[in-house]
Amino acid sequence: MLIEKTLYGYNDVTIIPSIISEIEHRKECNTLDENGFLPIFTAPMSSVVNEDNFDIFEKNHINAILPRNIKFERRLSTALKNKWAAFSLTEFEELFCNENNVEVYIKHQKKVLIDIANGHMKKLYDLVKKAKSLYGETIMIMIGNIANPQTYMEVAESGADYVRCSIGSGSCCITSSNLGIHYGIASLINEIFKIKLSLAEHQPIETLPKIIADGGIRNYSDIIKALALGADYVMVGGLFASLIESAGKTFIEDKNGDIIELYPLECHNITHEGNVFFIKEKYNPSSVRIMDNVFKTCYGMAS
Repeated sequence: MLIEKTLYGYNDVTIIPSIISEIEHRKECNTLDENGFLPIFTAPMSSVVNEDNFDIFEKNHINAILPRNIKFERRLSTALKNKWAAFSLTEFEELFCNENNVEVYIKHQKKVLIDIANGHMKKLYDLVKKAKSLYGETIMIMIGNIANPQTYMEVAESGADYVRCSIGSGSCCITSSNLGIHYGIASLINEIFKIKLSLAEHQPIETLPKIIADGGIRNYSDIIKALALGADYVMVGGLFASLIESAGKTFIEDKNGDIIELYPLECHNITHEGNVFFIKEKYNPSSVRIMDNVFKTCYGMAS
């Protein structure tokens, strides 16, 4: 059955300025929340975040999430320190839906992302409700991904605190091309926001799940558009994966055309002047090697 409805992506929308503004300079705009963080999350991708650069993102006021490829013990330790870490649905069930663990984990403030591709799964919502009944406000839960605006109603009923919105819009994601599942992200975010506003007529809006626009961010303007459309936060993957500091493998092409993989510590020695990149030689720090190109690996998720 076809739903005859126009759906929009970021390319299809623009922000019209107000008729007049009291703001004289962008420095007057505070983009940080009460904890000093930007409304931005790192995508929980192995090519973006690891144990080595987690603190770098946080020092730059970005909410980092430790991905599922990191050892389980480290992720659990991070989550129990009230920092974000990703878990599979099975891990979440065994950890936070097991009544035998409550006495130990109830003592900690926890931030847990259930990192699965199908945020429309009934079992997901059943487990979130159970975890919330066991831990209440001592656990913050992020779920997703969803690609139907009406699913936000289920998210709110489950008690989840954050929901990642959009399936298949990420630059490294092939879910849409493989499965045909997609919903224009600009329309998705704005329609979910309208549902959130309708629910806020009956309960405080701060108690409703935070909307995370996840995927399709190509530049600053897309982040601004997502927030203007109603997102509370924006999740960024591909752009962060392209950074020298990202967790993905780094390759350089030197003047001879040779492709060389760098060790993580060598990446800190990369610098540039304009479009010319340099790296200090491994065995002779006083000399430098000129590079033509720097490449980073990037991995997405497909269902």
